[in-house]
Amino acid sequence: MKGPGHSGWCLSLAALLISGAALAQTSVVGILEYGTRADFSPILGSFKEGLREGGFVEGQNVRFEYRFADDDFRKVNRLAEDLVRAKAQVIYAPSVWAVHGAKAATASIPIVFSGVNDPVGVGFVKSLARPGGNITGISIASAELTAKRVQLMRELFPSASLLGVVYDEDAAKACQIELKDIASAGGQLGVEVRGYPYLAKSDLQGVFERGQRAKVSAVLIPTAMEARRVRGELVTQSSGTRIPTIHSGRAAVEAGGLMSYGPDDSWASRRAGNYVARILKGTKPADLPVERPTTYELVINKKTARAMGVTIPPSILLRADRVID
Repeated sequence: MKGPGHSGWCLSLAALLISGAALAQTSVVGILEYGTRADFSPILGSFKEGLREGGFVEGQNVRFEYRFADDDFRKVNRLAEDLVRAKAQVIYAPSVWAVHGAKAATASIPIVFSGVNDPVGVGFVKSLARPGGNITGISIASAELTAKRVQLMRELFPSASLLGVVYDEDAAKACQIELKDIASAGGQLGVEVRGYPYLAKSDLQGVFERGQRAKVSAVLIPTAMEARRVRGELVTQSSGTRIPTIHSGRAAVEAGGLMSYGPDDSWASRRAGNYVARILKGTKPADLPVERPTTYELVINKKTARAMGVTIPPSILLRADRVID
């Protein structure tokens, strides 16, 4: 004879089994990168870490569909359409070109970014607080942060009259990199800002040589994922022309740049992984505000400073979170 609670117990067990089966299902995350697999590799680990923090582990309950455009924006839309056909449940599109492609391919599959400076300005979201559609993510640029970098440059070179900005011309067309913010901050501090655009890595030697002839005191590298792809060449040309470079992330300073001020390099991609995990669990992108960093680190390469004859003021050294010597 069955006890009075038997049917209820069976229903509870069935619900538990169904829940366990749902958790065991493999989610599909599409990764759409404008650059190469090698370019993406440095942020892949932190992105996966963010997913793991949210309960999603590759090989257990999530798998990835990778698409790389190899620096050819003409491929991005087609690759995004491939991810739609592959039934990606979320698309991680780190940079602006990738988001443009994903946005053109789908209005329903959630899209998460981690390298878009002004998602409102380029029309990806309605506002930072209320994205309002199928796109959200992490933004690591702001007018305040840009002004702080220019201020640090001015403190480092108090007699400077000219600051150079070396930037990817295609990236500037695709997104709102902070050129106006840099010029505005420079104007308030009494320093002229002059742009030096490039289209390919091979252009950078000529770009720095023009800056050298113009006697720029230092070069500021805007917050853009495109700069990551030419980091080595930026450092090489900076060393060759003895023009110090100021960056948004620590990795460039570890490679030989003079100084950086911004969030930890891995922060944005890890937080993007957190967002993807939340979406896979049912949160709508429209309900996830675009996140910006609240903590920053100042990193200085004293070895580079010595090689260039730059004296780092004690006021800056005392505020540094890390000094490479």
